[in-house]
Amino acid sequence: MTNSRYLSHDERVVLQARRHFVNLLGPGTTALIAVTVAGTIGWITTPTAGTAWLDTAVGVVALAFAARFGWKVWQWWVDRIVVTDQRIMEVSGVLTRKVASMPLTRVTDMTYRRSIGGRILGYGDLIVESAGQDQALSRITHLPDPDHFYRTMTALVTSGLPSLLPDEGELALDDDDTGPLPRVVV
Repeated sequence: MTNSRYLSHDERVVLQARRHFVNLLGPGTTALIAVTVAGTIGWITTPTAGTAWLDTAVGVVALAFAARFGWKVWQWWVDRIVVTDQRIMEVSGVLTRKVASMPLTRVTDMTYRRSIGGRILGYGDLIVESAGQDQALSRITHLPDPDHFYRTMTALVTSGLPSLLPDEGELALDDDDTGPLPRVVV
């Protein structure tokens, strides 16, 4: 999925993820409400003579919200979080590409956080810190399957050697997740 143009010649992709679909719920709900309101206004005012301008204006507003939702889906689709054996990077942008990265050797601390909504829907956040510097890639939000992501990052940061990265089967230490709340797997 990720273009190899962002990788060095000896770099190996270990993990990559697209942010959780929950990022699309806000824009999707807004677009749905705008289209519903526009349809309702159009249905109510259409029989009345002389309200074509109102129908057109409300339709243009609803179309703008639908276009915004389409743009957000496109952004979500192309954005990636990539972890290699040497660094973590976020590749983002539809028209203008942005690649923010941090070498794994600079990572000094990681904070793993899951809200109640994240525990139910299956996403979490990871805060990556380095020694005394504010990095371009410090907070990674709405990660799908965050337990696996955190375990993989921890294994890479603490081992220091890519050959010590555990196999996929070894990473599944505990399938209880991070709490007793039920989770909806989508």
